[in-house]
Amino acid sequence: MQMETVNQPAEGDVHCTSVRAADSWRDAAVASGSIRAQGALLSTEFDVFDQGEVREHPAGIVGEEVVAILEGEFDIDAAGEHYRLVAGEAILIPPREPRRFSCVGARGVLYRAGTSLDASASTSGSPSGQSA
Repeated sequence: MQMETVNQPAEGDVHCTSVRAADSWRDAAVASGSIRAQGALLSTEFDVFDQGEVREHPAGIVGEEVVAILEGEFDIDAAGEHYRLVAGEAILIPPREPRRFSCVGARGVLYRAGTSLDASASTSGSPSGQSA
């Protein structure tokens, strides 16, 4: 599956972005890849992994994000912590922290939704988003 980006249409009064990924990630024959939509402050992404596939993001690259496992089993290393999550579970990762996703099963699908670094800059001081 090739990396796709779905952007807001330039026509009329359309203000929302629709990400039509269902056929892509539900089809077991689809190879690994991503479908992504980027807004002004948030991004959303469906990531399909092959068995044993690993994807990493170093510190300082990604904002705060929620990662939900839609299919399969993953080892997730983030912010110096390790988790093994399965379909139906999710994790909230703080902004600017390194993260590594390893597909443990035969195939895996992640849904990721996160802020841009500019959007998360004001909330990185504490878990509640308040500055000290």
